[in-house]
Amino acid sequence: MSRYLLSHSANANLDEIACDASNAVAILEALHNTFQALASHPQIGTLREDLLPGIRVFSPPRPASDYVIFFYPISGGIEVAAVIHGSRDWITMFTDGFAPKDP
Repeated sequence: MSRYLLSHSANANLDEIACDASNAVAILEALHNTFQALASHPQIGTLREDLLPGIRVFSPPRPASDYVIFFYPISGGIEVAAVIHGSRDWITMFTDGFAPKDP
């Protein structure tokens, strides 16, 4: 069975969603379902070498479609590096040195 790991950054992002989103339970459920689907098919999503080497980006379905998932394929699944609201300027975040992968 494929698995997904959450980085410290991703856990913090999910905690923020849980506290701030009006329909947090549905959003978190959709995100976790998407994480599992990505773990089973880690090559889907868009490779964004311009952000960080090896990182992939995927937009989940509703009700989590306002978020963007950043992840790395790993042996047996994925590591979720970050979950960022799509309205944020995440491209600038990365170019300014944001590095969500755990050391």
